[in-house]
Amino acid sequence: MIRGFRVQARPDWQARVEALGLAEPILPDGTPYWVEDRGYVLAKPQIDLLYDAAAEIERLTLAAIDRIVQHDLFDRFELSPLAARLAGDSWDRQARNLIGRFDFAFVPGEAPKLLEYNADGAVSLIEAARCQAEWRDVQAPDALQWNEIEAHLDNAWRALGLPRLPVHFAGLKDDIEADRTLDFLAETARAAGIDARRIDLDEIGWDGEKFVDLDGQTMRSLAKIYPWAWLARDEFAAHLEVANTTVLEPAWRMLPADKRFLALLWEMFPDHPNLLPASLEPLAEPCVAKPALGRDGRGVVFHAEGGLKPATGGDTQQADDDEGPLVWQKLAPTAQIDGRYLMAGVWCVASQPSGLGLREADDPFVGGLARFVPHIVEETT
Repeated sequence: MIRGFRVQARPDWQARVEALGLAEPILPDGTPYWVEDRGYVLAKPQIDLLYDAAAEIERLTLAAIDRIVQHDLFDRFELSPLAARLAGDSWDRQARNLIGRFDFAFVPGEAPKLLEYNADGAVSLIEAARCQAEWRDVQAPDALQWNEIEAHLDNAWRALGLPRLPVHFAGLKDDIEADRTLDFLAETARAAGIDARRIDLDEIGWDGEKFVDLDGQTMRSLAKIYPWAWLARDEFAAHLEVANTTVLEPAWRMLPADKRFLALLWEMFPDHPNLLPASLEPLAEPCVAKPALGRDGRGVVFHAEGGLKPATGGDTQQADDDEGPLVWQKLAPTAQIDGRYLMAGVWCVASQPSGLGLREADDPFVGGLARFVPHIVEETT
């Protein structure tokens, strides 16, 4: 079972979570994004279900990427020749991934259903890794929590075998959430003994042979929060083929980050208990239409009476033209606790399930403005 419980909000909670790096603990409408005075209790079997589902979907993901590369299926994702080469070459080199998040719809006691894989630049990491860890320490100090994210990041950084040169962490400074997430990742790298340096993507230079930072330092390793779908279209993307630079996430991650990947997974593994029917064509059953390259729920529309019927809900913000075609996915039942709908985000570090972040909303669309609610785990006898 999953149940909610209430606690007394810390009077300085907003300052606390901001000090930990959370960019916007209050939503634009004035309601809290970070929920301080409530939490969810999950039984250990529920955590086991989510762990196993994430491990299984990661296995299927890697098998599907291998099929794409080996059978040259890049056209299914409308990749440019350069993007296809970058993705394929990084896979052939066995370039290691660092972190991503599976979003699952789940009903207690049933198999979690994959909604999408945030495989390239996922956010909501700080609240999952740090904010809810501190909340548990104060609000439920004797309780367990599924949250090994920082410990697994420490291990992953050490296992990457990066050159003994600085790792540059780059994003766009006007994206405050990505900026704070990069700060967090850089801190975890420093804790693992890595010289981590921050830089804006626009400040990266090219000297004709290699990427350099503002001080002329060679950039041999780059950790970014900027989608490969955008990066592969940028003017300097062609340099990535000749620059001896390790990029995190590697280019093959652009494949599972594209929601067209959901349709490929269903084609390869039909009726898998952790997958939902997905297609590039409307489904003749209640479904959700998602832009292939949409982020944070942008442009998602529910079709509760089937894909050819009028939309019934979702994100009122329209997707941009460059966010790709619609992918149609069967509408999944999801947990509803105390009148609130839950979505489970399972973080994987170096392909290992590592922690849980719960988001909630007052209607079935758990999108970019959904609230983050901390959790604890109850061991059963």
